[in-house]
Amino acid sequence: MRQLIITLFALFVSCASFAQDDIDIAAIADGTSEAEAQSGWNTATTRNNSVVTNSFFSNWFVSAGIAGSSFFGENEPEGTSGSPFKSFRNNLGLSLSMGKWFTPGIGLRMKFNGIWGKGLIGEQAVEGSFKYLTLQVQTMFNLSNLFKGYNPTRLYNFIPYAGYGLMRNISYNDNTLGFGFGLLNTFRLSDRVSLNVDFNYNKPVSDNHLSPYVLHYSYNLEFGITYNIGKSKWKKAPDVEAIHEMYQMEIEAINAQLQDEQQENERLRQQLPPTE
Repeated sequence: MRQLIITLFALFVSCASFAQDDIDIAAIADGTSEAEAQSGWNTATTRNNSVVTNSFFSNWFVSAGIAGSSFFGENEPEGTSGSPFKSFRNNLGLSLSMGKWFTPGIGLRMKFNGIWGKGLIGEQAVEGSFKYLTLQVQTMFNLSNLFKGYNPTRLYNFIPYAGYGLMRNISYNDNTLGFGFGLLNTFRLSDRVSLNVDFNYNKPVSDNHLSPYVLHYSYNLEFGITYNIGKSKWKKAPDVEAIHEMYQMEIEAINAQLQDEQQENERLRQQLPPTE
């Protein structure tokens, strides 16, 4: 009799502990092996293209680089070579930018490019130099993250962008507005640092005829480095449906175990001798 009571008590404790076993939902969302061991299921519980939104002060970056610029003017004589590598139209400059990623796929940056320019100046199209700058607000689209899902360790990211802002010829005190678009290629070196190659095109909205040099459009090829400020990673959003399904399977397994224990308890109860 004593042995039977001890057996029933052990079965009760086993059922209770099994029913109260907790599963770390945060660990499941992170996809850790410990969570899979707890749940008994190997289930993907994060969405590949969804992340948890970070604070405003997260995901900022700064970039700096060397720019090779090639200028094409409105007053170039007929038959002038259109090669961007001609010495009379290209020179080196600087590129600086600061921006923020609002999601892994969409970001904004303020970008400066300029200082030294060359082109054919005046009605006689004489080779000359000038100082200039462009300052644009640009919208960036990380297509690697948008189409292939967020991956913080991805080596290469493909990022087209478009912008609008000020174009100024410093030497002749001329200002105009302009637009541009380009392709930013980034190569990851660490969580904080990446190399970038940026090819872009810029064009004034309207020709500025106050200057002897009238810019038609320009090309820029930039090589630089980007540094991520503060928190730079994103947490993938949990797949609530998958987690709910996992818990539902756990509950069904627990219910099945309880039914088995109840049947075993009933069988043992029936084996007890009748009481007087």
